[in-house]
Amino acid sequence: MKMGILVDSSSGLSEEKVVNTNISVIPLHIILDGGEEYLDIPQNNDKYKTFEFIHNGNKVSTSQASPGEIENKFNEMLKKYDHVVVLTISENLSSMQATTLMVANNDEFKSKISIIKHCLAADAIGELALKFNEMTDNTNLTVETYQKIADEWMQKAASIIIPGDLSRLAKGGRAKALLISILKMFKTKVAILWGWKPSKIAMGRTYASLLDKIKSTIEKICGKDPKFIFSSTNLTSSKTIELIAEKLKEFGIKFEKRIIPSPFVCHAGTESIAFIAINKKLLEK
Repeated sequence: MKMGILVDSSSGLSEEKVVNTNISVIPLHIILDGGEEYLDIPQNNDKYKTFEFIHNGNKVSTSQASPGEIENKFNEMLKKYDHVVVLTISENLSSMQATTLMVANNDEFKSKISIIKHCLAADAIGELALKFNEMTDNTNLTVETYQKIADEWMQKAASIIIPGDLSRLAKGGRAKALLISILKMFKTKVAILWGWKPSKIAMGRTYASLLDKIKSTIEKICGKDPKFIFSSTNLTSSKTIELIAEKLKEFGIKFEKRIIPSPFVCHAGTESIAFIAINKKLLEK
């Protein structure tokens, strides 16, 4: 069975990054204060200066792809593939997964589309999609095998975010119960481990005060030498980036530097920092 993989733009992947793979990307939508709405693709984010708009304190929200857009993407992919596995943004962040499942249940798509259940976030989804892409070389694999791999990743991969703007994140309903009490504390930074239920793993006034706990949490979940991604935005303070990079080097952590996918920046602010760690055994072929 020839398998295709569909992710959305929260994954850190874009169509430009998945050329010559079995992966396709469907954009989420970004909505600026004032009603301007556009697809979350690099060209539009450059055109509308999305990060700058957020950085200046303006209200920005996101929306799922429409049922019609999802249906069109399914039809497009099923011209090339026998079956499509879908890795959307996590259900505790968006209703995208529920809408995708609704469309997948249409008679024309039954037995041809499978939605992978997971609680990963941002580049962890993109990395899992790339792993799935390697698996497509074996046409004998079942959908159940893809779900089994996703289950393993949820046990040995970690997505941690330090939001730059807690009030923006809480207003968007993301981890609201967790954040509401923290918001009352003056100039507090909080590291959140994303999962089925987001949890606070560290809190303090400085980034340095959080990093020891972040390191120990990642080691507990992902082992001593995981693949490590350190993400920020193009408007995150250079001082903050340098401080964190230096601390990671002190820890002996080798890391790859990336930009946080824009849907997360819309809800957490441009000063946000994220860490994705993946046990290297999960990446083995």
